[in-house]
Amino acid sequence: MDVKITICSLSFLIASHRKKKSTSSFSSIFVLLLINFYKEASVQKVSKTLESDAFLCSTHMVKCISLLIGIVNILQLTVAQAQQTAAFDDLKDATQVATLSSKITNLSIQEQLDAYPALLNWYIKVENDSLLEIYANDFFRLSKAQGNSYQRAQATYFLAYQQRNQNKSEALEKLTMVIPEFERVKSPLLKDIYYYKSIFNLDYSEFPTALEFALKSLQYNQQTGDQTKLLRDLSHLGYIHDRMYEFEASIDYNRKALEIARKISDKEGEAICNGRIGIAYDELAERDNYNLQLFDSALYYNLNAVKIAETYNMPGFARTTYSNIGNTYSKLKNYKKAEEYTLKSLSVPGFEAKKGVTLVNLGKIYLETGRYEAARKILDSAMNNTVKYGTRKYQLEAFYRFHELDLKLGNYKSALNNYVAYKEIEDALLNETKTRQIAEMSERFKTAEKEKEILIQRAELAEKNLIIQNRNIQLYTLLAIALMAILVGYLFYSQQKLKNRQLQKENELKDALIKIETQNRLQEQRLRISRDLHDNIGAQLTFIISSLDNLKYGFDLSDNLQQKLTQISQFTTSTIYELRDTIWAMNKSEISVEDLQSRLSNFVDKARSSSQVEFEFITDTDSDISFSSVEGMNIYRIVQEAVNNAIKYAEANSIIVHFTAVGKKVVVKVQDNGKGFDTDKVSMGNGLLNMKKRASEINAHLEIESQPKSGTVVYFSLQQTK
Repeated sequence: MDVKITICSLSFLIASHRKKKSTSSFSSIFVLLLINFYKEASVQKVSKTLESDAFLCSTHMVKCISLLIGIVNILQLTVAQAQQTAAFDDLKDATQVATLSSKITNLSIQEQLDAYPALLNWYIKVENDSLLEIYANDFFRLSKAQGNSYQRAQATYFLAYQQRNQNKSEALEKLTMVIPEFERVKSPLLKDIYYYKSIFNLDYSEFPTALEFALKSLQYNQQTGDQTKLLRDLSHLGYIHDRMYEFEASIDYNRKALEIARKISDKEGEAICNGRIGIAYDELAERDNYNLQLFDSALYYNLNAVKIAETYNMPGFARTTYSNIGNTYSKLKNYKKAEEYTLKSLSVPGFEAKKGVTLVNLGKIYLETGRYEAARKILDSAMNNTVKYGTRKYQLEAFYRFHELDLKLGNYKSALNNYVAYKEIEDALLNETKTRQIAEMSERFKTAEKEKEILIQRAELAEKNLIIQNRNIQLYTLLAIALMAILVGYLFYSQQKLKNRQLQKENELKDALIKIETQNRLQEQRLRISRDLHDNIGAQLTFIISSLDNLKYGFDLSDNLQQKLTQISQFTTSTIYELRDTIWAMNKSEISVEDLQSRLSNFVDKARSSSQVEFEFITDTDSDISFSSVEGMNIYRIVQEAVNNAIKYAEANSIIVHFTAVGKKVVVKVQDNGKGFDTDKVSMGNGLLNMKKRASEINAHLEIESQPKSGTVVYFSLQQTK
């Protein structure tokens, strides 16, 4: 049979089958085609035998059989694709969903793989996170065991969506991992996945990446013409620019979104766009020396937003917008209107955890209008709310308003206490934010590495399974040409092995580059944090010391108050020294023994000013031994605490710090000749407990040996970093 005729006939049959989607009829046609092919092949074999020798006939048979194998593979793929029908894609009501949920485990594996995405999209639509979590995990386990790469990517996407609130870092990693597969198959889920990734990047203040994927989402939905998604994407782009303080761009994007919202009668979208435009105008007005025209624009759009929210029953959005309007009137010093809208915001039922900041705003209004008692009552309510719901950033604002109130009333001591509380919370929040960002970056890097290792293992396993499957097929179907099949299989295996080696080397190089890049980014982050600590917190602590000195020498204060201010000044000075030690450690990627010796010498020099003590630093280690910044800082703190205890409590006049290299470990020993103590009778205080905790953090075991009148020895050991 002519090969061209065979291929044309086969193409026609496949096209007909796809249109009819009838597996049984297609199978019958395939059997007839196969029989006809064998008949023609037999006729040609006889003809060729009569015309030429046996070798030519065998060669023709090999070609025919090879063609048959190709046809079988194509038909198997076509049949498999035909079985993936759209039966589950049209879920329209809860009854259909309940029916599908109850019987999904009774379906075939392929039907389950087709049904889960439709079911999970429904639960996303109705915001049922509980069932979404259950079925997303079921789909992931099934796709991992039985599905193809796209189905596994789908399952990973649904898991990422389910984790969007509990574990944003892991959700972001999952989304990043599946996007290439979705782009490869041009998945319709790209209409949402770009948007969600942009949101997660924005949560981490990764503005360039957030903009990149927000624009990708916009471009994709412009091609599909989905107006609802275009409205969402344009408004989201405006919000990103608002976060970047690019308020003009925020207004432009939200105006475009507002036009679409009006066109498709999306009232919620219309309210959100009006509100975001109003906020941007408010910020622009404040930046432009309190421009009244821009404030009028802010009020215009916010009043439009709140009108829609009131009409279409959006209490949460209305509450927020009332508060925004009140803030604008407050900036305009129209405190009557500011109070009216702030009280409206507070009168919306529910949302108690979010009302702390609104109460603080109302307290400020009362403060500015001279109603000090009312201001104190409202600020007390605000403080109680922030304590109850743990909203520390609103508690920060409440302390500052109390500080302002006490200044107006002349309660300077209370004002100072409130300001100190305000700065403590501000510093704590800053430190928590920086620490969380560093931890999340580290965790994201570790997660990416693990995911990459898993993917490589899966790819290698899939390739090996494919090779084994191809060999089995060849053994069962090509017995007549077994020698040739083995040779081809061996060559294919060798080529694949060489390719795997090349891929492995490329991956190792990529891993090394990623690791270096991540380390550089972490170092840059540490340097930025240390600069922030030095420029902001250090300057503020210095300002506090200066202010306290001015108070002591500028006013006739009682001895008790003088003593209190001196104690605060000394505590602040000590805090500055501690801050400098922290900055010193953060500025170094590695800390050597010489660095520790120099830093400890500075500390001992300060201690000598208040007591006579002989200090000796002995090193029996190689000069190239160094520690990470975390290890170095913890070693410094442990030795610092031990030396401080020897001077302060043990009344020692001789202290020896000894660094010794023992194999691959470094042993640190601090020995004094103080009065010592009985370790069995004396309970450990915070200082000793902190020393043990710091040692544990660097995988070191700390021991304390002491006897009364025999001095004290503190020693610990840890693995060398370098």
